[in-house]
Amino acid sequence: MKQKLIALVCALALTLSLAGCVFSTPESVGKLGEVEITSGLYLLAQFDAYQQAAQLASEEQDATNVKAFLKQTITVDAESGETALVSDYVADKTMESLQLYAAVEARFDELGGELNDVQAAQADSYAQQLMDQYGDTYTANGIGLETLKRYERILLKSSLLLDMVYGADGETPISDAELTDHIENQMYMLCYAIIPLYDMNTFAFADEEQSAQMLALAQNAADTYNSDPAHGQTAAEQAAAFSAQADAALPEIYAVMGGTYDPESSGMQTDLLTEDAIGSAFTEEGAADAVRTLKLGEAAAVKYTSYAILLAVRLDPLEVSTLDELRGDALNDLASSRLSDALADHGAGLTDSLDRSAMQKFPASKIVAD
Repeated sequence: MKQKLIALVCALALTLSLAGCVFSTPESVGKLGEVEITSGLYLLAQFDAYQQAAQLASEEQDATNVKAFLKQTITVDAESGETALVSDYVADKTMESLQLYAAVEARFDELGGELNDVQAAQADSYAQQLMDQYGDTYTANGIGLETLKRYERILLKSSLLLDMVYGADGETPISDAELTDHIENQMYMLCYAIIPLYDMNTFAFADEEQSAQMLALAQNAADTYNSDPAHGQTAAEQAAAFSAQADAALPEIYAVMGGTYDPESSGMQTDLLTEDAIGSAFTEEGAADAVRTLKLGEAAAVKYTSYAILLAVRLDPLEVSTLDELRGDALNDLASSRLSDALADHGAGLTDSLDRSAMQKFPASKIVAD
């Protein structure tokens, strides 16, 4: 009987011990400045860092084999050839993200920021969408809905900080003169049509002869517009004349592949494009430069990707819209990187009160990558 009682006591102690292990996972890994870093936020930052590393994996590397991949080396800068051990890369990127999160929250509070009910609800809705789509993956990695809500709110605060810091009524406002100069010299207002180099019904791609013929017809439309002085001097007049010329030419261009031009679904658009957008979207050689060198009121046709032609005229953006209407886009293009650098510096300067022993309870080796 005595032995059975001892065995029962031991079993109970073991049960309590195991239960203690379950509940010993820390809720927080400490603070950066006055910003609490929850375990969930740490796990999210670490998971995102691992995903960044996985995107740099070579064809021979299997990023779904987490423990093996963490011991391998990846190239982090193709131009310089700089490499890094995956585990070090993940640790560094995790810390950078945590510092950024903390900097956003700290600066937002410093400047008296507060999310209204609509903004908070929007952020929470985005978090729920993430959970609905990727819930199994997030749950497997210890990331819950509340963490995603906080993450989405941090993203929203980051976007609001741009105006709070550099807007007209911000902490260090960017002048209208600087914004105007940026819009006029670093951004491109285009009135354009995108012409697909594939059949919209069968998705069969145009061959070289068809592509060349469609590009020639599009360029002919641009040349006809450029040679006609009647297209006017104001942006509105130029856009109207160009649209009329394009509408007249597009049916023949579409017909090369047996297609039909529908102005309702494939008609003209007007957008303000950034330098980054042109640099990343225009993948065919010389296409980006062809647009960059357009004068105001001048049109051109370029094959800007392997599957589309752009027929466009460049317009004066401040004739199409007012500065206030373009202010948000211009501010985002001009000052986003400036804000990112400032937040990175602010985050790096926050007092680091993170608990390394708590962080060690969430090793990257336990990430569920697939």
